[in-house]
Amino acid sequence: MTILSARQTGKNELAATLQRRHLVFNQGSHNISSWIRTAPTHEPQIVNSKKRLEELIQLDRKNIAHHPLCMDARILKSEGYIWRLGNATVEFMSSGPHSNVVGATASECLDMDEAHKIGRAKFDEDFAPFTASTDAGTLLWGVCADGLDTIESYRVLNAENNRHDLNLRYPCELWMEQSEIYASHVRGRERALGWDHPIMKTQYRLIPVANEGTFLSKAQVQNFLDSEHERELKPRADKVYEILIDIAAGNEDFNPNNSFDRFDTDSDVETSTDSTIVWVYEVTDTICQNNIFPVIHMVSLDWWTGVTLPEQEKRITELISYWKAQKVTIDGVGVGRQMAEALEQRFGPYMINKYIASGPSVSEDCFDLLARLNFGAVKMFRNDGSREWLELERQLGWTKYSSNQGKMNLVKPGSDKHIDMVKALTYIGRNKPNATFMQILSNESEY
Repeated sequence: MTILSARQTGKNELAATLQRRHLVFNQGSHNISSWIRTAPTHEPQIVNSKKRLEELIQLDRKNIAHHPLCMDARILKSEGYIWRLGNATVEFMSSGPHSNVVGATASECLDMDEAHKIGRAKFDEDFAPFTASTDAGTLLWGVCADGLDTIESYRVLNAENNRHDLNLRYPCELWMEQSEIYASHVRGRERALGWDHPIMKTQYRLIPVANEGTFLSKAQVQNFLDSEHERELKPRADKVYEILIDIAAGNEDFNPNNSFDRFDTDSDVETSTDSTIVWVYEVTDTICQNNIFPVIHMVSLDWWTGVTLPEQEKRITELISYWKAQKVTIDGVGVGRQMAEALEQRFGPYMINKYIASGPSVSEDCFDLLARLNFGAVKMFRNDGSREWLELERQLGWTKYSSNQGKMNLVKPGSDKHIDMVKALTYIGRNKPNATFMQILSNESEY
């Protein structure tokens, strides 16, 4: 049975209730009656599962005189993960990618929390055999993900076998009708992320997101490009500027003193080599409609291909000084590391943010940018007919994403198409991260 229910709707409490009933009804079994509960991580998920069951047991001891199904006996615990009442047991196990669980048997139920985070191959190889000799039931709890996970594959299998009764689905709209407090919680997430944000789609509305697809929707691109402010050629005294930089390695085949040698007068832009991108933007006093993000105006874009690293460092140093930037985030991985360290030494660590990206942080950056674009919090300068503007427009359409175990990553669509401008744009939350929004992302960015 698959059970999809929106975030924060009591899945763990319901699972603990079923585990408790198992202990009560099967404590007098002639043989050991085992219930296996799994979750991807020990902390917090397994810990929370144990806590929920412990809370129910404690409540039983208070209400023993008023309810015939309440437990009167003490739970015995062994090995740190087996809870036992008579001959009934509940075993708590990890379902993470590196867990070693071969050999366990579930005689009553295989109960899997966060099943959307478990790959089908892992489930079929390690966990499905738990019920092979017992014909025990299997419960798969979770939300939606990329459509390639265990819970989604079994939902499809149940439907194909005309067992729609085994697929339960409770999206946030249903819970919002039942509880004004929960409705307020969902509306808060919607204000922060937007109704079509991947987190809202998968974790609240229970709509699978494709494993790979276009990163930016037409509406998000339109929100970004639909602006009134002009490109700025020099800083204004009353404005505050910040900079985002993505570094590419130099290519000696190009003229290091002229970054536009790659153009032919009558041909399309040739983008066969990665480029260094420098975004300059102004932080305005306006707050967008979700009351979280300040509205940001992109005011300048530099795009260099085939420029040597020493020349890039010279140009970037000049740009930082010219714009009097208050904060600079620079890609500090690979070839960017040396330059980031040199800039940090020159301008100080408080101005230069040497960003060492990781899988989780890249995913967080992607989610952050999508939310900002949903609410029109990032605006490009008006089309000035420049080659940079033309290339940006193309890259916005070219950029794709992939997802793996709830993490989002940008995907370059081919060797002849590059997405450096969009990649650099995703760093925008790293200059002055919004504490409230970063907390939302850290709690909910695994979709």
